[in-house]
Parts: sequence; C-alpha cells; structure tokens
Amino acid sequence: MPGYTLLQDVYMSNGTLYIVTDNPKKWPPLNAITSSGYDLEWSEEEQRLRQPAKWHIDFVSEAEAARRWGDSVWPVKDWTFFVNEPDQFIYHYYHWIGETFLGLVRLYSSLDPNINARGETKLPDPARMILRHVTYEEWIEWSQLNWYVTYSAWPSMSVETMAQWEQRGFMTRDNRAVWRFDNMLIADRGASFRYEKVPGRNHRTAWSAWEGTQKVSSRWWWEPVRRAVLRAAHVDEKIVDRPSIWANWNGSFIGDYLPTQSDLAIVKEARKLAPIVITYISRQNGGRRLLKDNDLLLVKSLKELTAKRGWKFNHAFMEKLSPEEQLRIAGETTILVSVHGNGLTHLVWLPLTPITTVVEIYFPGAFSKDYEWTARALGITHYAVWNDTAFAHPTEPRVHYPPEFHGNTIPAHGPSIARMIENRVDGKLLDTTAPTAP
Repeated sequence: MPGYTLLQDVYMSNGTLYIVTDNPKKWPPLNAITSSGYDLEWSEEEQRLRQPAKWHIDFVSEAEAARRWGDSVWPVKDWTFFVNEPDQFIYHYYHWIGETFLGLVRLYSSLDPNINARGETKLPDPARMILRHVTYEEWIEWSQLNWYVTYSAWPSMSVETMAQWEQRGFMTRDNRAVWRFDNMLIADRGASFRYEKVPGRNHRTAWSAWEGTQKVSSRWWWEPVRRAVLRAAHVDEKIVDRPSIWANWNGSFIGDYLPTQSDLAIVKEARKLAPIVITYISRQNGGRRLLKDNDLLLVKSLKELTAKRGWKFNHAFMEKLSPEEQLRIAGETTILVSVHGNGLTHLVWLPLTPITTVVEIYFPGAFSKDYEWTARALGITHYAVWNDTAFAHPTEPRVHYPPEFHGNTIPAHGPSIARMIENRVDGKLLDTTAPTAP
C-alpha cells in the first residue's frame, strides 16, 4: 500500500532505515515505502528530490548485517509509528487528523478484523510515534487539537520528534551498532502521492491504507480511537456509546449502492432511538464564508427546523472553544453543516448511525474531495451543496477550485438546506442527478 507500510524488524543506523533480506526483488520498490521527506511540490525537480536515496532507506543482506553490527543490536520493543512527512502539512488539523493520522489508524486497525461497535480491540497502544521532520516546538505550537487527539487516542504512546531521531542516529553514526524496531508502521505522504490513484482518484493520502485493507478491516475500525478521544474530553458515555445501538446494522448510505427498503426503514426507526442533533459550524469569522444574509437565513432555517421537530441545534464557532468543548459538540452531532473548511474535520467524531450526514457548502461549481472522501471512508453520508442543490456520491461534482472557492461570497439557501436535512432524517433519498457546473 504505497505510503503506508507495515514492517517487522526494521533496522536504523546513522539515520538510515535498513531492511535485512537476501532477496530484495521480492519487496516493493523502496520509493513506495518512503521518500526523502522533501516538501510536496510538483515540478519535475521537486519530484526528483522526493525520491529516497540509499542514505534514507536501503536493503542489506543477512551476512552484511552480521558483519556490520554483530551483537551491537539495540532492540526497540513493540509498535513504532514512523511518520516521514515534511512539516508542510502536520500543522493543519485536517491534513494531520483527517489524512495521515486516519491512515495510520486504518492500517493498524486492519490487524484486528473483529473490532466491534463498542470499540473493543485486541490491539495495544503503539509504544511510540516518531515525527521524523518535525521539531518538538512545532508539534506543540501548531494545532492544539492535533496533539490533544494523538495523546488521547493512545495514552501509553510517547512522541519522539526530529531531535530524538537525530540522537538515535548520532549514537550509531559509525555504523557499528544499530537500532532494531520490532514492528514499524511507516506513513509517508510523498510515497503515497507517487502513485496515480491518490492524486488522480481522490486526492487523499490515506486512500491506499483504506482501500488496501477493505477485505480485512472491521466496519468499526475507527471506533476505538473515536471513543478514546471523546472520553478524554469527558463526553457523556451515552453519547460515546451511541453507535452500539446499530451494532448489527450492515447497510450504508455512502452511495456505493442504492439503499434497500430495509435500509430506509432503519433510518425511520433510528430517529426514534437517539436524539437528532444538527450542528452548524460557522466560518463567518474567517476568510472563506457565506454571504452575510445567507448565513443569517441558514441559522434561522435550522433553528426553525429543530424547534419544529424537537431536535437540538448547535451554532458553533469552534475557534472560540476549548478542545474539550469542540469534541463534546462533535461527539453528539447527527448532521454536521459547514462551508468547506478545517472545522469539518470534526466529522471524524460523529457517531456512526444510519442518519449521520455531513452537509458541505461550496461556491457553486466548486468541489473538493477532502471531507467527502473522509466521510465516506468512515461510513458517513456526504452532501455537497451548491446554494439550494445537493449532490452525493456517485454523482458528486468533479474536483474544481474556481477563484471564488476561498472567497466570502458563498451562497447558501437556508430553507432548501433545512429541507434536505429533514428529508434525510425522514429516510427520503436525495436525487443524485449528476451536476452541471453553473
């Protein structure tokens, strides 16, 4: 799986990773495992600079390994998550949690196909995470949610940054001793983007980890992490445990097939079994935002809908809230509404139910795979909205970033959005006619 690799007995000396084998031809290309860690830019020269050299990763025969290191092999026990990404993306909540971190969880969780709706798993916490190209100061000063979530997900795990990796390299600089990592999961954005399907099919680095494990992964593969993070934020256990209600439901509404009448009946039943909570994450204090009048009408429409149906409504400005407050709101949400942006990363904390849906608002004609792919990878329905019209997989719009994509004139017809949400909760199918760009 390009960019996401599980390995046993990985050796490191003087900063170089070594795979001990007498038959390198049986292995995938090394540039499918890792890269140089150079920034992701797209000129031919920059792509060349991302190619790993022998001082990044190399094969070594068993005889040569014995000659070099002899008995000077220092064991590093248990699981190590090795993140070989530049600091270009790790600072960002979505690019860390919704891409790299999500890919790590997907691949690791595939080792336990029996994870259940209660998040029960046989897998231990990884022992350590190594951020090869990130300083400790960068790690703690960037998005607070990134480290909050990482530590919450695996409380037993330590995090090593660039300095600790360089110290390990310094201790083995004469190549007469070596670290041996028992088990290593390598995540490398540069390696994943070297293969066509990531940039061409869905633009998401975690794609290879997700698609390559479909036959062996549990439907509930994300649930152990979701529960651990929400519990760390002191979310009510009834909310944390909400997916257990549908532990035996195997359907989906992510567009891979038409829902059956049985699926639609389950939706109608689901709205009786757990509270419906609609959360609108506002971006009105940011650059990319709705027209002011449209924002006011959307809030009014959602308030009227929730009052009429006896549902709960959250009007959230996440940038003003603590990590715990943000996670509590996301954890109880059934329908998440927002303009395309970082706040939609909170979709990963929504409970997986037959109704759970993300409603993502774009400037008409625009579309991005970021949250659409992430939602569907978690089994969550995704609607892409152009003003008063919604689209869903498999007839979502093509990826397009017009000049207005990041602008402050995005339209959104509140009554139409409220109506499509009500229809979704009532089990009425969305018309998935392919869109025509305006």
